[in-house]
Amino acid sequence: MIPDFEYAVYVWTSYGIFAAVIAWQFLQPQLRKRRIEAEVREEQALQTGSYDDTNP
Repeated sequence: MIPDFEYAVYVWTSYGIFAAVIAWQFLQPQLRKRRIEAEVREEQALQTGSYDDTNP
């Protein structure tokens, strides 16, 4: 018996959404960590007076 593929679009869409959510769950903490580290470096530079506003 050959399986019926009428639900293939729904199944593959579900797999795609699942993969996107897993990727976001993996990347989001890393991006947040990078942003927080940059904020801490900026705050330290402001406190020590070594912050250069003219050179991004």
